[in-house]
Amino acid sequence: MLEPKVWREAAAQVFFALGLGFGGVIAFSSYNKRDNNCHFDAVLVSFINFFTSILATLVVFAVLGFKANVINEKCIAENSEVIIKLVKMGNISQDIIPRHVNFSAITAEDYNLVYDIIQKVKEEEFPALHLNSCQIEDELNKAVQGTGLAFIAFTEAMTHFPASPFWSVMFFLMLVNLGLGSMFGTIEGIITPIVDTFKVRKEILTVICCLLAFCIGLIFVQRSGNYFVTMFDDYSATVPLLIVVILENIAVSFVYGIDKFMEDLKDMLGFAPNRYYYYMWKYISPLMLLSLLIASIVNMGLSPPGYNAWIEDKVKYKIRKGRALKEPVNLEGDDASLIHGKTSSEMSSPNFGKNIYRKQSGSPTLDTAPNGRYGIGYLMADMPDMPESDL
Repeated sequence: MLEPKVWREAAAQVFFALGLGFGGVIAFSSYNKRDNNCHFDAVLVSFINFFTSILATLVVFAVLGFKANVINEKCIAENSEVIIKLVKMGNISQDIIPRHVNFSAITAEDYNLVYDIIQKVKEEEFPALHLNSCQIEDELNKAVQGTGLAFIAFTEAMTHFPASPFWSVMFFLMLVNLGLGSMFGTIEGIITPIVDTFKVRKEILTVICCLLAFCIGLIFVQRSGNYFVTMFDDYSATVPLLIVVILENIAVSFVYGIDKFMEDLKDMLGFAPNRYYYYMWKYISPLMLLSLLIASIVNMGLSPPGYNAWIEDKVKYKIRKGRALKEPVNLEGDDASLIHGKTSSEMSSPNFGKNIYRKQSGSPTLDTAPNGRYGIGYLMADMPDMPESDL
């Protein structure tokens, strides 16, 4: 809770959930009548957003917990078979296995008991047995976020659901509707001030904005697209939004004047808003936003950006039944297949399609990205004359 990145991520979530800093809320509110009860609307939207976030949190962690439980059960079953084979081969004595343990229907508690006993008895030889602890906490601690949460973790979890095709279709329909709903507000925040100022046709401007956004979005579906997704997510969703919201707050509270703004609200609503809003808008909100902005900038300066990449020449290939199988090898030092600790001017920018990013000799030690994490996923390594589907 004391780390600045936690509060920065929380602020970014609030900005995205409520549409703050994008102009969509202001654009929609410009269509209201003068005597509309904007106070009630603001409180209602905030509470709906709050309870929706709570519901989404419950769903996300329930699905991640279900996925972790399924993976843990699979791990226990596979390692139990290994233990049975080791017992038959004589590598593990049958006498050290508790008699109540039934490997055909072993529980997590019994497996952990057997695992601890084997680890104590086979101290020096234990690593050679290649047994996993199969702790569900380890699965839960594997943080998944960003695109990996929606397109990897949730997709994998739904394959274990009853009637999984139905839930998969519903899930991706939800994602499509969520994206469309978000874009309605974003596009409205762009076209409304332009239409009001320059009196251009709204239909033509909307088509132009959508086509431009579509063309820009094509960079995200390239093979190097995840690099750009991570870069946009790291930099466009935090500091720029913070700056926009701070300027909006300063413009209302100090340039236009908070007293005049409160009088306008009284004239529109028919009653004077609580003084709580006065002190929040004039003192508390600007100070908190400025503190968050400074902490974010300092954190970005101390933590150079980084990104995970897959390097072709650091992967062993095996040919089995006409297919190429890649197996990662243990890498140390300069052989680590990561780009990290480089600024944008030092790191080669990805070209569309075929570039793989390699760590150069003499690069600094491992560091995290400004938001405390790396990009999600890996870039596919090129292999001459080998279809991507076979990699």
